[in-house]
Amino acid sequence: MSLRFIHILLFVSFMLIFSSARAQNLVRNGGFEDYSTCPIKMSNLNRDAEHWSAPTLGTTDYFNECSRTKLGIPMNFKGKQEAFEGTAYAGMYLYAPKDYREYIQVPLFETLQKGHRYRLQLVMSLSEKSDGAVKDMGAVFSEKPLSIHTKRQLSHKALTSQIIQTTHIKQFSSDSFYDDKQSWIELSMDIVAKGFETHLILGNFMSNAATHYLDFKNDDPNAEGYAYYYLDDISLTYLGPEYQPNEVYVLDHVNFNFDRFDLQPKAKQSLQDVFEYLKKHPNLKVSISGHTDDLGSDSYNDVLSKERASSVAKYLMGLGLNKNRISYKGYGDKIPLDTSLTDKARRKNRRVEFVMTEFVDE
Repeated sequence: MSLRFIHILLFVSFMLIFSSARAQNLVRNGGFEDYSTCPIKMSNLNRDAEHWSAPTLGTTDYFNECSRTKLGIPMNFKGKQEAFEGTAYAGMYLYAPKDYREYIQVPLFETLQKGHRYRLQLVMSLSEKSDGAVKDMGAVFSEKPLSIHTKRQLSHKALTSQIIQTTHIKQFSSDSFYDDKQSWIELSMDIVAKGFETHLILGNFMSNAATHYLDFKNDDPNAEGYAYYYLDDISLTYLGPEYQPNEVYVLDHVNFNFDRFDLQPKAKQSLQDVFEYLKKHPNLKVSISGHTDDLGSDSYNDVLSKERASSVAKYLMGLGLNKNRISYKGYGDKIPLDTSLTDKARRKNRRVEFVMTEFVDE
């Protein structure tokens, strides 16, 4: 086996591992495949599905093809639906008389990072026996699991009255009603984390009066007026930091060894985040500034800091960033972050910063 082939193989393996790590689903048991007990009773998601629970008195259901009761797959007490993938899913009311609501909550694998972006995705399907459809589906994140003594909707007032810290309610964007009873509908939203989020709560947080409800006008005199949905394949993935124009950022992990300007592996991961953000925002350009500690002459530090900024700029251009959207400059030791003259302070000062600004292609 040639040395070149080995290098290529190692690089491909690294990229697969790197991509897999970055695409990790932060929702535990997002496909509802892991269960403690095969469902035999309705309203028993708290006990049946691993990690999932109901944050209110609403009685969310768990369905699994292992069940020989009305909680099976594809046939169950709400109709017929195959799992989106695997052999299980959850089911709950997003609309019902007297503002009755059901919700599901789940712990995340890790606390979300403040100021970083994440993508929440799931699939839903309207049950065949539903009397109508909604287009209001939302999400809330909390610092701890919720346990609220109500069967009604979790309004903003109900959430903020809790001791447990929660985010604002955020709605999935929809131009039409979630009225497909045959196929699964894909929903997606991007969020910027506050930094305390450890749990995810899903459901319709609107009252009946505020909910966009499509009544199918069934002739059945026993129709109660409800919308019941199956949920599956819930995921939360990391997208990267949220950068604001005209603000100075220190590049994470881009701290250099003494007298060096080569990039470390963790630095390259941070630069990948910056590149992806600039790729998604073509109206922005980036200015790179390199810095050194106080050791060495001014002239030498000016050159070294410029080399550090240059190494970052070249790496971003190597990823595909147009050279017209990037500039760099060295400032030597003129702008220290820490003036205490300790080894720790000097390492902090050996850094690279960047600022994103509006870009006009001339």
